[in-house]
Amino acid sequence: MGKKSGLRRFYQGEIFDPLLAASGQGTPVLELGAGPGFLAAYVGSSRDLVSVDIEPSAAALTCDVHDLPFAAGHFAAVIGVDCLHHFARPADALNEISRVLRPGGRLVLCEPWTGTLGWPFYRYIHHEDCAVPLDPFVTAFGPEKSPMDGNAAIPKIVLHDRKEALAEACPGIRVISVRPFGALAYALTGGFQGWGLPAPLISALARFEGILPRALMQHMALRALFVLEKC
Repeated sequence: MGKKSGLRRFYQGEIFDPLLAASGQGTPVLELGAGPGFLAAYVGSSRDLVSVDIEPSAAALTCDVHDLPFAAGHFAAVIGVDCLHHFARPADALNEISRVLRPGGRLVLCEPWTGTLGWPFYRYIHHEDCAVPLDPFVTAFGPEKSPMDGNAAIPKIVLHDRKEALAEACPGIRVISVRPFGALAYALTGGFQGWGLPAPLISALARFEGILPRALMQHMALRALFVLEKC
């Protein structure tokens, strides 16, 4: 996030803090898709956090979410930012996450939200793909997928639009809440581009969006916090 105060403020206040709060107080916690380690650096020593990523990184263990190298029931919670929409086989990944969770443990994910404004944003402005896969649960990508390939449409389809299919494909875990957030407050951070509003303006926008009706944010939001629980 470098010197971009607005982007840092948005990630810390609108993503990291809600993500950690929704995960509960239990330990250890597994972080998926750790990348350069922004979340782990923010958490510091306050939580027993195990970070993993499919790409080799000094900030994380290298492993595949479809075949996690941990014992069943090892983690109190699993968290991730922008990881589900990169999974090649979402149902297999969710079942594997369920396996390593304790009963009642939570999976908390922050992902793209492809609602009324989110769909054209991710389809035409964002750099990743945004399309309805033929089978979003089993084969969300083709055989030539690279680890960095993403499809912003996948989280909403899998975790919100097709709940009956999710219950059949992943019977050990269920969605307990979905909260869309981050419209202009997210877009005007500039992401990882060279521009973006400063932290005070991003904070003001985020506070304003926080008091808007949830039904309106279903249409306006570009992000969503998904909370799942192991049955």
